[in-house]
Amino acid sequence: MKQGENIADVQKRFIHIVNHLKHLGKIFEEEELNVKVLKSLNRTWLPKVTAISESKDLTSMMHAELFGKLRKYEIHMTRMAEE
Repeated sequence: MKQGENIADVQKRFIHIVNHLKHLGKIFEEEELNVKVLKSLNRTWLPKVTAISESKDLTSMMHAELFGKLRKYEIHMTRMAEE
């Protein structure tokens, strides 16, 4: 994750890279993709990363669901900052 980048941008770049690697024959498990996403987030995301890692089974969660949860958190944090 780059400084000032939002989750939608991270998701676009991540999916683009993963799709190219899949096209080259690389096979990914959902857990591997989810861990890569969570590890790529900057420190401001640490509370959410910890919560997701401890409460969810990363092997069965689709990465689209993970990005949905991250978007929800981003929206919530943006609203709190505005208040």
